[in-house]
Amino acid sequence: MTSPDDELRPYLIELERLYEDASYSAQSYFEAAKSAEFWGKAIVFIPAVVTAATSLLIALGGDKQWGAVGAVAGAVAATASFLGSGKQVSSYKDSGRRFTELRHKARMERTLAIKKPSETDLEKQLRTLRKEYGEVVSSSELIPNRLFKRVQRRIGAGVLSYEGSDEPAKGA
Repeated sequence: MTSPDDELRPYLIELERLYEDASYSAQSYFEAAKSAEFWGKAIVFIPAVVTAATSLLIALGGDKQWGAVGAVAGAVAATASFLGSGKQVSSYKDSGRRFTELRHKARMERTLAIKKPSETDLEKQLRTLRKEYGEVVSSSELIPNRLFKRVQRRIGAGVLSYEGSDEPAKGA
């Protein structure tokens, strides 16, 4: 005969997986937002500095061919400034927030499952959360894969752990 805890175990495991999936996804999107914001600023700043430097060279009597370099760098800076990276950064942050919200919901449902709701209710809630996760995934812009390693290190270092938290331990 199986105990009630054994009957809930598959649901608890799946809620833990959902929690972990949402955690990694949220952190990945926040890392992508930071990276996009940095490169969005760098692609304006660096050409602007090159433009200023070439202008100074010409003003100090340097070769006038530097003017072509300055013109190209100025055009790059102006175009990057006009296009901006704000929309992409905003999209990444929005996805990160949505995954964070799902992470909190999964954690709450896992905690409340201890009250031993019916398996049917727990399964229904789990399927609803998984569907919501799928909707967030399908509506989010893709992010570079290289960010995942950074996220693994950050989560491994405890970026999601709260002091005095009752967060589930790894592998629990």
